[in-house]
Amino acid sequence: MNDQPSPGAVRDLDAATELARRALPLFGIAPDARLTFIKQRENVVFRVDDGDRPYALRVHRHGHRSLAQMSCEVRHAVALRAAGVPVSQFVEPVAGGDGTVADADGTRHLIDVQHWVAGAEPFGDTLAAWHGEPGPSPERFHALGEIVGGMHAASRQIGRIPGFERDAWHEDGLAGATPVWGDATRLATRADDRQVLAEAISGIRRELAALGRDDDVYGVIHADTTPENVLVDGDEITLIDFDDFGEGYWLFDLATMLFWYVRHPEYPAFRKALLEGYTAQVETPTRALDALDTLILARATTYLGWAADRPGDETSEFLEAEVLPVVVELARSYLDRSGADAAAPDADAALLERRGATIGPYSPLFYNRPLHFVSGDGVWLTDVHGERYLDAYNNVPSVGHANPRVADAISAQLHKLNVHTRYLSEPIVDYAEALLGTFGETLDRVYFTNSGSESNELALRIARHRTGATGILVTDFSYHGNTISLAQLTTGLEVSEPFGEHVRTLHVPDLDTPTAGDDETLLAEALAGADTAIAELQAAGHGVCALLIDSSFSTEGLPRLPEGYLEGLVARVRAAGGLIIADEVQAGLGRLGDDWWGHDAVGITPDFATLGKPLGNGFPIGGVVTTAELLESFSPSNMYFNTFAGTPAAAAAGHSTLLEVEERGLVGKAGDLGRYVGDRLGDLASRHDRVLASKGRGLFFGLSLVDAEGRPDGALAKEVVESLVRERILISKIGPFDSVLKIRPPLVIERPELDTVIDALDRALTTSAAAGGR
Repeated sequence: MNDQPSPGAVRDLDAATELARRALPLFGIAPDARLTFIKQRENVVFRVDDGDRPYALRVHRHGHRSLAQMSCEVRHAVALRAAGVPVSQFVEPVAGGDGTVADADGTRHLIDVQHWVAGAEPFGDTLAAWHGEPGPSPERFHALGEIVGGMHAASRQIGRIPGFERDAWHEDGLAGATPVWGDATRLATRADDRQVLAEAISGIRRELAALGRDDDVYGVIHADTTPENVLVDGDEITLIDFDDFGEGYWLFDLATMLFWYVRHPEYPAFRKALLEGYTAQVETPTRALDALDTLILARATTYLGWAADRPGDETSEFLEAEVLPVVVELARSYLDRSGADAAAPDADAALLERRGATIGPYSPLFYNRPLHFVSGDGVWLTDVHGERYLDAYNNVPSVGHANPRVADAISAQLHKLNVHTRYLSEPIVDYAEALLGTFGETLDRVYFTNSGSESNELALRIARHRTGATGILVTDFSYHGNTISLAQLTTGLEVSEPFGEHVRTLHVPDLDTPTAGDDETLLAEALAGADTAIAELQAAGHGVCALLIDSSFSTEGLPRLPEGYLEGLVARVRAAGGLIIADEVQAGLGRLGDDWWGHDAVGITPDFATLGKPLGNGFPIGGVVTTAELLESFSPSNMYFNTFAGTPAAAAAGHSTLLEVEERGLVGKAGDLGRYVGDRLGDLASRHDRVLASKGRGLFFGLSLVDAEGRPDGALAKEVVESLVRERILISKIGPFDSVLKIRPPLVIERPELDTVIDALDRALTTSAAAGGR
């Protein structure tokens, strides 16, 4: 493999040579000894010939190891050698030396010196092994297994050298969020390859965590037993280069060697001989042997992570061109064997069974494989296996998961007092004043509720009371809650309640529909439909009580409305005596950017704004903001009281959330980020034939997807959603055909995180196109 320098190495060979020359006296070697350059990768390696005494001298990459780490490596190797294990023989610095030498600028560099193993040749050549060329015999693999087994037996006795300080090759070091040798998925350019690697790495982590770290499977290992790091002289075998040693799974040392021979025609014989030699020296539990293939794949991913951090390096190019495709196929085979791509882990499967036996199997779950989260922070969620997911979907934690300000405010209030509104309480009044301050002048009263469903139910009650009518207008694909009266007007979800005779639907015009026609025609048709619906309600004796709409028309798929539609619709409803209810559960609290509330963003003034979900950052709180006139009309005849609505704890949740949005400038930020996202999504739409249009505004956006004939493609949308989940990014889909990607992150998301989402969308769409659209 390549002997070129890695990033961070001493790139000037002359400078490295000068450091080596300065170091010679520190190890009792003549200053004029002959230096021969050997290789340069993590370290610069020289052969030193001092008369008839040959040595290997390493100039360590600056910052790669600390003095304590290098000292630990040397002392462990010395202890192994003292125990009779044939490993490198280090040369101690002369009295007073610490193994460092200063360059011309005074920067100190780590140096170590070992006796050269004269007359020995490498056990094998990595490239030759990879390409299946003739190599060591099975008998030699058996001998190597015995040597590694003896080394591990000695390591069990030695344990951790005092002052031990090294990276660990356990489930986190191999397959955690920040693996020792980098993220393997970054080397892959194809989205499906990244997905396979990510799934496999998650499976590796779970399996290794289950394997555990008991002494019979885990201890201090060499960690880099490649063919070049084993020297052979006749029947003598010496292990060299402990630069990566640390704690890890014992069989990882075997996995490292076996990986390079995994494509070799004699691989089965090599593997059998290596294991037989090893187990003859050290007792190995069955569960460790069963995990060997997992460790081989784990070792394979470490090389990909190493290459991803070194673009342009010759070895990295080899790893990307030749090794990456093989590792992806190994990962696919691993997933096929383990079923990790189709089934939840055992613990999650058990939880699913318990869930079904208690709350029933019909409570919906997201994604093909349900996700099991245990913590959150801002826009990040962490699952039970320690994997982090970028949340680009959940608007309920509007100011971020586990927001400290909100959590602390709720906790403090609960520790103090939490009563209902039949007692005087300052927190709810303080919050009501602050909340109403974000609305226009006419919306100056608020009823507090527990949820968006209750808010819409209450708004409809007030509208019926005020107008004396019962007829309601909704869109033909909408959802506003789960009470009986709201189920009767639900058109976007399956419900068993019959559709209300007092309800009529409106089709929302979308300029992005391929068959939409010109703007004026589309507008005229939509308003004519509204006229017909109103006339039908009046003819049936229901009259018009209210128009109930989501200001963003989110369930409908974020349509792009013709100019004048909303104004015309509102005018017609008012002329018929009806009131306007703006459902702000999804569109409100700055979600659409620049304005606090969705109705302001779309340019209408409602009679009611109904609030829920994001208002308390996950705490159950909702509200109906209305006018003084409507409150005075309804409340004298209808005592509205809710034990939990408006409690001091609910007020603390709402008020602290509101302050977070206000003081962090999240409303304006949503507008700025939305414009940036709009530009990027527009670029995607221009480059991908399967994207009909970019949708939305602010931090509520998406892409409308179509098939090759231009029809809405819900299957493709699902494929893209699942593709992003495999990259640990959460989004969803909406619209009458589930063909619009729904991206609606917490308001605290930043531009780099949005770029991560959009880049993943680009990759997923590219992969789908390359595959012929499924």
